[in-house]
Amino acid sequence: MTKRHLKLLVNWLWVYSKKNQTAGFTLIELLVGLLIASLIILALLSLVVDILQVDSRENARNETQQEMQTALNYMAGELREAVYIYDNNCMSATAQGTAPTTTNIASVNYCPGLQNYLPTSLITTTQKPVLAFWKPEVINDTGSNSLSSLGTCSGITDTTKQQDCQDLLVKRRTYTLVVYLQSTTTSDSTWRGKSRIIRYELDKYSSITSSDLVQSTGYVDPSQTDSTSFQTWPIKSSDGTNLQASLPSASGVTGVLVDFVDAPDATYTGTIPGCDTGSGYIRNNTTSNSFFACIRTAVPASGSTAVVSGVNQDVVIYLRGNANGKTGVTNDNYRPVLQTQVLIRGVINKIPQS
Repeated sequence: MTKRHLKLLVNWLWVYSKKNQTAGFTLIELLVGLLIASLIILALLSLVVDILQVDSRENARNETQQEMQTALNYMAGELREAVYIYDNNCMSATAQGTAPTTTNIASVNYCPGLQNYLPTSLITTTQKPVLAFWKPEVINDTGSNSLSSLGTCSGITDTTKQQDCQDLLVKRRTYTLVVYLQSTTTSDSTWRGKSRIIRYELDKYSSITSSDLVQSTGYVDPSQTDSTSFQTWPIKSSDGTNLQASLPSASGVTGVLVDFVDAPDATYTGTIPGCDTGSGYIRNNTTSNSFFACIRTAVPASGSTAVVSGVNQDVVIYLRGNANGKTGVTNDNYRPVLQTQVLIRGVINKIPQS
């Protein structure tokens, strides 16, 4: 190799090495690239978070709608079995009309005020009754407190209870008082939302065995002869005697039917339907605009001589939920509204229409 060729090779290697040293990214280029990549990743993460939040809100809204519908269906199912529903005048703590005495019969619109004969802890400033009705309760054939527990009634020595036992084996059912209340009590952290619906029931028997029938405290059978009626419960219709020896126990609360009901006094810009008073409907729970009922009364108006208890009662229930407090929902923007009308199927004292 000549000297001239060697010099050319050395020069070529020097140029090549310099070229390779400057072929990579500079520090500024790397920083700019990292910044652009970070912005893209942040934008994508923000989009994913927004999508998840929207999905969470939609799930909360759908869940609230379904819960309100399920609760409404449950109440409507029970009301269809009812034989008597109390309107607001008879469900309040104030008696209506003139009570019966040993010398005078009661006025046709008399009712003693149902709240006076319910557990004192049930009715509070944060808990109001909305629906109260009597319905037949079927006694199970087997299990605890069932017909099989009675045997042949031969083990019951008390004459009156033995007759009740025989009647129970034939009728296979008793009457139960059911009360639905709206509560804003916050002592129980299990249930959330602005308010909730609580169910209470007063059964005839707290215990059924082969040797005894234990009647629930405060229960008075409205179907017994020379006793009380559904309208005047628990006052004896013939002389005004209070047949309730003591108030019922609050243990009859069966639990919370549904939570995330809108607040009773919520500010609501939507349409809240009224009750058709001209057709005999009376609104129950006048202090709430989120859960109330319009009851077609079975009680005659004051001074009326016509007994209208033979009409079929029907109920219009209004229920509004509020998803605020569920995962992803922090405002009152979603409040599903539901309404249904129920005609009760009870046939007691019904008068056929011509």
